[in-house]
Amino acid sequence: MTKATDRFTDPSPDQTAQPPDNSLASSAEPAPARSSKERNPLGELKGNMVLAGVGGQGIITASNTISFACMQAGLDVKKSEVHGMSQRGGTVVSHLRFGPEVHSVMLEPEQAEWILGFEWEEGLRFLEYLKPGGVAFVSTERRIPPTAQADRRGGRVDYALESAPPDGVVPIDTYAIAGDAALERPAIAQTVLLGALSVEMGLPVEIWKEAIAATVPPKTVEANLVAFENGRSWYKRWKQDTAGSKGQTVLQANGSKKSYESIPGSGGGKAVDASRTTIEAWRGGIPKVEIVRDWCKGCNICVAVCPERVLSLDRFDIAVASNPDRCTGCGLCARLCPDMAIEIWLDVPTHLGASTE
Repeated sequence: MTKATDRFTDPSPDQTAQPPDNSLASSAEPAPARSSKERNPLGELKGNMVLAGVGGQGIITASNTISFACMQAGLDVKKSEVHGMSQRGGTVVSHLRFGPEVHSVMLEPEQAEWILGFEWEEGLRFLEYLKPGGVAFVSTERRIPPTAQADRRGGRVDYALESAPPDGVVPIDTYAIAGDAALERPAIAQTVLLGALSVEMGLPVEIWKEAIAATVPPKTVEANLVAFENGRSWYKRWKQDTAGSKGQTVLQANGSKKSYESIPGSGGGKAVDASRTTIEAWRGGIPKVEIVRDWCKGCNICVAVCPERVLSLDRFDIAVASNPDRCTGCGLCARLCPDMAIEIWLDVPTHLGASTE
């Protein structure tokens, strides 16, 4: 019986006594072997990062985009996510590592070259992972996840409100920089962070654009690319504007306070006492619940998920805001209402709104 390999090795009678012909190999100089770095100049890049924010901001999509870009560059990538509460406005965090070879994904404090904060305070909460000399790109957008409520009845927020960002933090007004690109889908604004990150990571812009096109919804590709380019351009200008003396890094030059007053909730540059910060001061107004009675079918979902027990069903099984003063504006009811019958909006006091003169 002929072995399977015999079909490929069984020689003809004329070939049986002949040794392997190495004349070609011996008569020519062997071709020099190219190193992996020559084959792929990007193959030696490596880095670690943490992405943090609140559910619904596109954090998982952003981590997928970064991973895709790294893989397109021939790098090994590993990432891990915690997003069980993402659909309820809860905290979402992703660890991501890339390099020629990556064995573990979880980071320890002071191991990340970059932090991407999609929400201002969530980004600051994970600064312990930033290594000395690292950069944290943090959106100035503020959303309060339910875990941040220290005193739900009093409205206190258990967040380390900063009047000025610590060293290493680049505050980015993602919505303003994204411009019209974020009008249809607010999450597109966060692609600005990827644009800023791309300046530091060293991957070609073409790879980033391919990654964005492959990972975002097809209808939003063009808008995401606009936000990405805006983020790159803005960060390059920011580095020039904040560059210090010769030899001074961007982080050391981050002491400029010209942008602090534009950070929502910064108190105009004054220190903010978190124990005395109310929902009204945080949000810039008083949260109000508006319910369209004709749309409500009495499913009770909003009543069950409200952490402040603001809602209840009346005698007609229609949702009502029975305790409106306790609303913190977390938006869980509006996000989970299957009939979109609930809307949260702000009643802005006159002294906080635009002048009527």
